[in-house]
Amino acid sequence: MSEGKAEKKEQDAFLRTRIPGFDELFADGGIPRHNAVLVAGGTGTGKSTFCRQVCYSLVSAGKHCMYVSFEESIEKVVRSMKAFGWDAKKYVDDGSLLIQKINPLDILRMKFGSVSGSGSATELSYKIKPLIIPKDFNPEVIVVDSLTAIISASISKEKNYRVYLQQLFNFFEETGATSFLITETEPVPTRFSDTGIEEFLADGILVMYNIQRGDRRENAVEVLKMRYSQHQKKVFSMEIGSGGIRVFPDRQVILPVYK
Repeated sequence: MSEGKAEKKEQDAFLRTRIPGFDELFADGGIPRHNAVLVAGGTGTGKSTFCRQVCYSLVSAGKHCMYVSFEESIEKVVRSMKAFGWDAKKYVDDGSLLIQKINPLDILRMKFGSVSGSGSATELSYKIKPLIIPKDFNPEVIVVDSLTAIISASISKEKNYRVYLQQLFNFFEETGATSFLITETEPVPTRFSDTGIEEFLADGILVMYNIQRGDRRENAVEVLKMRYSQHQKKVFSMEIGSGGIRVFPDRQVILPVYK
């Protein structure tokens, strides 16, 4: 293999988000492809915006992405993207951006027959895919917004959620897509998922912060974990502006310490 081809193969092993400043947090200039990444943070931290920006940058470059919403309608997702100047409808119409609105209760009923979670139904659930990808649609990225909605729907049915979660991560591995799974946390979290299982299964964890400093708030991002990569191990300043998210690799942020 020539040196040029070897270099291109190495570059192709990493997903460039094209979010200004973010890819610079990685030694190889991006997230390892095929990784399943938790995007954790509280309200107003930019989790959904980050994932939608990744999708838009990729479909703009001719790639395919799938965005699964368990809470917002397709129209709301498109409208939220338009607010940043991203014409998502154009790519929805041409088939490169697939946005699905799914009721998490419907998923549980489809997979488990009911939300009561009998053992036999749980066994049968392995025959049903946790998400449906249309035939011949090969997404570069799959976003799940959010895992928190699934566990809320399956409250008191933890067995069902664990089965679904394990199968979901296996599903992502089989598709070959790079996946981003949003989870809701405290503004400055000490844990990064609803049950802790997610953190164990995930290849990566991105933490988004919304830090209160007196009478103002500051957004920040941290690559807490990312398998198969070398990355910065600090918290960096991040802004959410009219054009989306921008990360500042030269601006380190000190997290507040709560007693």
